Amino acid sequence: MIDAVLAGLHPPQLFHVGVVAADIDVAMREMSASLGLAWKGGKAKVMDLCLYGQERKVEMRIAHSRQGPPHVEVIQAVPDSPWALPPATGVHHLCYWSEDSAAICARLEAAGNRRVLGKPSAPSGYFLSPSGMYVEIIDKDLHDSIAGWLARDS
Repeated sequence: MIDAVLAGLHPPQLFHVGVVAADIDVAMREMSASLGLAWKGGKAKVMDLCLYGQERKVEMRIAHSRQGPPHVEVIQAVPDSPWALPPATGVHHLCYWSEDSAAICARLEAAGNRRVLGKPSAPSGYFLSPSGMYVEIIDKDLHDSIAGWLARDS
């Protein structure tokens, strides 16, 4: 079902592949050594988020590879959240951007995907399919902001 909903998105719109790690520092070191990736971000930041329909403050550590797109995003595991450590490591989510992200989000919800991050009708968010796949949708402004940040040297 998720394939039909995302049909308007194209491979160049795949912005990053997300990985949840038990230890973000170890994961970044391993991927640097094995894949030659350089990183931006990774410092702890408390974020105001809407998770499962509830407002929460969550300390997050997120890093993005400078190489890309698609970039690799590594997230420090957060218990009782969409970023809880999965039973097996690997890809956690795919992030797409769209100039009409609000319509993509609405189609995901209408197709039975549960919004687990973001307020109802927001133009960005995480969605969990009935089969357990996470998809993140971001709008063009957020895409451009992250892409610009990743392109800066500092």
